[in-house]
Amino acid sequence: MLKKFFKLLFIFLIGLIAWPAWAYLPSDPLYYQQGYLNYVNISSAWDLAKGDGVIVAVLDSGVDTEHPDLKFNIWKNTKEISNDGLDNDRNGYIDDINGWDFVDHDNYPLPVAGVKADKLSVNHGTALAGIIAAVANNGQGMAGIAFNAKIMPLRILESNGEGLVDSLISAIDYAVKNGADIINLSLVGFEYDSALEEAVARANQNGVVVVAAAGNVETGQTAKDLSIEPAYPACYGDNEQNNTVVAVASLNDKSQKSSFSNYGVDCIDLSAIGEGINSLAYYNPLEGFNNYYSYGWNGSSFSTAIVSGIAALAKSKSLSISANSLVNLLRQGAENIDSLNPALALGALGSGRLDAYKVLSSNLYFGGQLIKLKDDSAVYYLDSTGVRHLFSNSNVYWSWYSGTWSDQNITVVSQEEFDSFEAGDNVTIRPGTKLIRFQNSGRVYALSPGGLLHYGTDEILKKLYGDYNKRVTIMQNSFESDYVRGDNLDGSVPPDGSLIQYADSLAIWYIDKNQKVKVAGQALSLNGFKEEYIIKNVSLAFDYNIGVELTDLNPYIFIYFLND
Repeated sequence: MLKKFFKLLFIFLIGLIAWPAWAYLPSDPLYYQQGYLNYVNISSAWDLAKGDGVIVAVLDSGVDTEHPDLKFNIWKNTKEISNDGLDNDRNGYIDDINGWDFVDHDNYPLPVAGVKADKLSVNHGTALAGIIAAVANNGQGMAGIAFNAKIMPLRILESNGEGLVDSLISAIDYAVKNGADIINLSLVGFEYDSALEEAVARANQNGVVVVAAAGNVETGQTAKDLSIEPAYPACYGDNEQNNTVVAVASLNDKSQKSSFSNYGVDCIDLSAIGEGINSLAYYNPLEGFNNYYSYGWNGSSFSTAIVSGIAALAKSKSLSISANSLVNLLRQGAENIDSLNPALALGALGSGRLDAYKVLSSNLYFGGQLIKLKDDSAVYYLDSTGVRHLFSNSNVYWSWYSGTWSDQNITVVSQEEFDSFEAGDNVTIRPGTKLIRFQNSGRVYALSPGGLLHYGTDEILKKLYGDYNKRVTIMQNSFESDYVRGDNLDGSVPPDGSLIQYADSLAIWYIDKNQKVKVAGQALSLNGFKEEYIIKNVSLAFDYNIGVELTDLNPYIFIYFLND
C-alpha cells in the first residue's frame, strides 16, 4: 500500500495587527489586511531585499498560476518550448513550462476541485504562494513577503488534502533539478520514510533550503511534543550538524505558541505567526471558487510560508549563500520567546520568533572579503556568512575584479581560521566577460548567471561578439564540473549577464532575463563592470523590453562584492 501524508488546517478569524504610521507602504489596496507582515517586521526588511533571483517551490494542492496577483511571479522553465509535446530540456517532464502536477501527471499544476473536494485544501497551495510571493505594487490585492521572487508550483496533494509520499519525493527531486532555492512543505505525517528522508537530504546537499511545518492538532486536542512523537518531514535530520529541514511552529500575535501547533526541542528550528493570515485564493467560478482572496487562515502551514518568504529575501541579498549558512542566518534572526511560553521546555519553539529585518540587517551582511593562506597562492572569496569560495585560476579572479595583484586587499589567514570557514562552491567566470574553452576541446562557450554554459559555433560567436577570440580563456578540465550546460547560442541575442552598447549610442545596457537594464551613473564601477567587456556597435535588431535602471550596487548582479 502506498504511504500517504496529510496536512492539517484550521480556519477562523482573529483581529489584525495595527500598522505603524511610518511603515513602508506598497500600493496594494489589501495590504492593510496583512497585519502579520508587520509582526515579522517586513517593511524595514524590504529596504534591504525584495526576493530578486530566488525560486521558491511550493509543493502542495496546486497554485492558481493565472491569479492576477500572482501570475507574473510564476516560475517559467525557459528551457522548455510550450505545448510542442517534447521534453526539450530532457528533465523527464514534457512541456513543464510552469511546474508539474504529480497527482494527475500532467503539466498543469493548478488546483483541481474533484467531487470530494475540500475548499480549504483546494485553496491551500495558492494561499501559501501568495504569502511568499504575491506581486506587489501592482495596484491590486496583496503583497507577498518576497514579492520579486518566483513560485515554482508543484501539485502533490489531492483536493481533499491527502497525498502520496512517492509524489512528494518526486516533486522534491524535480524542484532541486530545476533550480529551486527553497522548498516549502506545509504538510505533515507521522510515519517515518527513509526514501523521503534521503530526498530531503539530497535537496540540502544541493544547496536547497527545505522549510516544513510542525503540524497542527484538531480543536480540543493536545498539541504534540515532536521530541516524543516526531512528525515528518519536519523532524528529519537534527538541529545541530545535520539540520536538513527548517521546522516551523505557529505563534499567536503575542509570541505565544498557538494552541493547535506542535512543538519540540529536538525538532523545531523557528516559529512565526500562524493565526489570522489573509492571502490569495484559487479563482474558478465554474467550479464554485468565486473569490480571489481568502481570510482568517490559521496553522503552522502559514507560519512555514512566512519563513520561506523571509528565507527568499535573505537568499536574494546574498545569492552565493549556502543552504546551511542560510539556515544559520535565519536562526540567528529570531527573538527568543522562551519566557513568554513558560509551560514549554526551553527551546521547544526553536530559536524563537523570526524577525525579517533582524535576519536581513545581520552584521553578516556586509559583502565579503578576499582571503588566502600565507604559503599558498590560491585566493578565496569569504562571503558574508563565513563560507569560502575558491577562485579556480587568475582568469576567474580578474573577470570579477580590477587592478593588479599589488593593490588587491587580500587578508592572510591562519590554517586554523581557514579551516573554520565552510567550503562552498567555486567561483565561476563572470557572465558577460570571458568566453570559455576547456583544455583538450575546441568548443567555445559563453556564460550566463548561475554558471550556465552556452555553446556557440564560430559563425554565431562572430555575429554576437565580432572578433571573439580575444575573449576566450582556457580553463582546466578539472573545473568543468563547476559549470552547468545550458542551451546552445542561436545568435538571436547575447546571453544574460552581457553588457551591450548600440551603434551611435553611449548608453550601456545590462542584459537580465531577456530585458535590457540601463547602467547609469556610478553603477558600472559599483558593480565591478569593465568597459573592455562591453559588446559594442550592437545591431538595433537585438531589441529587448526595458527593465528598471541600474544606479547602485546590486548584489544580485555583483554577487562577489567586497566590504568597503
